[in-house]
Amino acid sequence: MKNDLIQQINPLLNRLSVQLASRFEHQMDNELTVKQVLLLELIRTGCASTKDLAAQLNISMSAVSQILNKLEAKEYITRSINPENRREILLKLAAKGERHFEEAQMLEDEINRDVYGQLPLEDLKHFVLILGKLNEIVKGE
Repeated sequence: MKNDLIQQINPLLNRLSVQLASRFEHQMDNELTVKQVLLLELIRTGCASTKDLAAQLNISMSAVSQILNKLEAKEYITRSINPENRREILLKLAAKGERHFEEAQMLEDEINRDVYGQLPLEDLKHFVLILGKLNEIVKGE
């Protein structure tokens, strides 16, 4: 019985993730590719050198430069020379890049409210409690 339930968990979680991602993607502006969004996220979280971006995405520095060129042309990022080290280029989200993440967060919140909001309060409390326990179990391993 317990093993049968355990066997159902990952397929259900995967299906839920795919369905939520599909809703998100369907409603989100699709001007950007997946790699462009990943690169923007890395820049947003402080990874700002071409070398580090290439390592994080497991792609060549040339590929990163091409993606950066497109993001700069679309006005999602700005590049500037580091005044303390003129050989270094500083990458920063432009206003359009910041707006992309604000809109994405608002859409994610809306989708989560629409989906999870249909659960009774007690179910939500149990769900959050169980997810917390699972995170602790995984962290402890």
